[in-house]
Amino acid sequence: MRFLGQILYNRAMRKISWLLTIFLAVSVINYPNPVSPSTGQVVTFEYTADTTREAFLYIYDMSAKLFLKKSVALAGGTTSHTSWNGYSDYNQLVSNGLYLYQIISPGGQRLGRGKIWVINQ
Repeated sequence: MRFLGQILYNRAMRKISWLLTIFLAVSVINYPNPVSPSTGQVVTFEYTADTTREAFLYIYDMSAKLFLKKSVALAGGTTSHTSWNGYSDYNQLVSNGLYLYQIISPGGQRLGRGKIWVINQ
């Protein structure tokens, strides 16, 4: 967990206070990349978080169409895994191209992101 603080001075109350912002860091890698789901390959997402919490993995195509929303558990200080088989939430194999992923907290904070190349043979 990283902190960023700044000093605020309230003239009306003649008081100095701290504004503390907490940034939750998540390190994410995915492999293999590129991936070929049509041959049975799956993408593995490996992530390490500073704190334990629930989050969501979203996968989009380049036109921002959502293909997958998956709940993931972030365990503080440990490495966790989840996978994607190349199929959408509607059980359709995705086509060739570049896909973007994000890990988002329930409050809407983006915790991690990356790219996946899909090459179906």
